[in-house]
Amino acid sequence: MPEGNPEKKKRPSDYLSDEENARYKVIAGRAFFVGLALIVIYFVIKRWGSISSGWGVVTKVFQPILFGAVMAYLANPIMGFFSRLFNNIADFFAKRRGKKRKLPENGKPIKWIRVLSSILAILLIVAAVIFFLVLVVPQFISTLNELVNHIHEKVRGVIDWADRITSYRFKDVMDSARDNKNIDNTLDKLVDFVRKYFNLESQNQVVNTLTKWGMSFGKTVVNLIIGIFVCVYVLIDKEKFKAWTKKIIYTIFPVKPANHIVETFRKADEVFYGFIVGKIIDSIIIGIICYFAMLILGFPYAVVCSVIIGVTNVIPIFGPYIGAVPTVCLIFVNNPMQGIYFLIFVIVLQQFDGNFLGPKILGDSTGVSPFWVVFAIVVGGGLFGIPGMIIGVPMVSLTLWVIKRIADHYLRVKKMPVPASSYEKLGYIDPATGDIIPRQGSRKKKHNGIIEKILSKRKNKQPKK
Repeated sequence: MPEGNPEKKKRPSDYLSDEENARYKVIAGRAFFVGLALIVIYFVIKRWGSISSGWGVVTKVFQPILFGAVMAYLANPIMGFFSRLFNNIADFFAKRRGKKRKLPENGKPIKWIRVLSSILAILLIVAAVIFFLVLVVPQFISTLNELVNHIHEKVRGVIDWADRITSYRFKDVMDSARDNKNIDNTLDKLVDFVRKYFNLESQNQVVNTLTKWGMSFGKTVVNLIIGIFVCVYVLIDKEKFKAWTKKIIYTIFPVKPANHIVETFRKADEVFYGFIVGKIIDSIIIGIICYFAMLILGFPYAVVCSVIIGVTNVIPIFGPYIGAVPTVCLIFVNNPMQGIYFLIFVIVLQQFDGNFLGPKILGDSTGVSPFWVVFAIVVGGGLFGIPGMIIGVPMVSLTLWVIKRIADHYLRVKKMPVPASSYEKLGYIDPATGDIIPRQGSRKKKHNGIIEKILSKRKNKQPKK
């Protein structure tokens, strides 16, 4: 055997050029990440019960922090308003004295102005919530008391109205339905259904359920109070939190990916803030319009119905219809014709909101089509309930924006057209030039319908002149 270093066995990659090796590495990397994503999705679906229960424990532990972060996010524009107001007042008095204000270096906010603005913003929100509860809760209680105490009269009124519009054709049935015993039996069945639904069939179950609800309510109140303090601290030091977040991102990731992540966070802030704050303002305006319109038109329960319509209007598309069901039923029981008129009024009000007021306030804050709005509401509501229905739309909007950015980047790398309109009439792409070849109109076989066949047979049967 000849001496010397033995020949190294060639690998398959040695027979490929550097360009081919790089291309196959990219393909292998993408295949690996797609496979990994599919495996993760499979285990998430398979273990969804455990994941959801674990997520519930995490949210309970961090509930005060979440409350504080959400309140700080919503109170930030109010805090900014007070900060500008106090800065203008301080500038005014400094000019009158002929002195120049000493401002902190690097454009940092003045601490006493920031602290005072944060506290005033939180106090304003808390005062608005307390005023809302003081105004609305007694109205709800009085409405429920009136409905319970006069339920027999209201049901008989609905039966009399149904008897009149049917021209007394079902008088025997209506007379039987007017009997108090039949009304009580129907109400008892309704109460039994509610008890079974909430698992309140025995007295012990009622006591246990009420105890759990009371403890849960007490914990939520305590967490809200803690969240108020967290909100103040977040508002005071929000620049520090932003700086630390950016610092950690640039520490973990390379510069280019870190730039994209920071840009994605800015876009998320723009989408979420524009949609949620705009939707809250839109719902408040709709509630106020509904209240004054109900007073002018003489509808009963103006406060209760306006609050329900305004609160449910926060949920896109389905919210107005969710709010219309209990309000229309409430007025219908009191006066059936007014209930029908109120239903027409709610439809007109929601058309005004969807076609005029909503677009004026929200603009194109999400930039998604109605299909994706419905998709976001259905999926978000199924996974996270009512909060998921509210944040689902901006979440889907952000996801689509990220996907679009990634797709545009790879299309530019391939030197292919980026606008989606370029692919509407695409037949195929020429591999040599990269040009888009439009789809040629295919000749379709003509299929005559049934009516056309009958007419053609009649024409053939007619005698020739």
